[in-house]
Amino acid sequence: MPLARIEIRTGKPVEYRQSLIESVREAFLDALQTPEAALWIRLCERKEENFLIPPGRSDDAVLIEISLIAGRSVEKKESLYRAIVEHLARDPGVPPDDVCIAVYEPPAENWAEGGGISAARR
Repeated sequence: MPLARIEIRTGKPVEYRQSLIESVREAFLDALQTPEAALWIRLCERKEENFLIPPGRSDDAVLIEISLIAGRSVEKKESLYRAIVEHLARDPGVPPDDVCIAVYEPPAENWAEGGGISAARR
């Protein structure tokens, strides 16, 4: 049950925002073979004054925070990072240097979906 939050500055057209979501979705399917029914992706827009972008990055910078149940190898996570960057570069055209990805890995007992049953018990 991966969770992904995409954060961008406000002002992008709906097609661009949908392309961001679709690119991240495809990256999860390609790199981790995530079942679509388990994947949650949301896009959050921030006003410029509420989203400081580090120097050297454009106003198109994208911050992606991902929560995964702990246990994937470094290689699998790196495969996901590459897939996200590649998909975003293709469409909607986000430069690779404008993508920042952070992964958080809470233990399975900290996850529940579908009836409130811990993922550690599934």
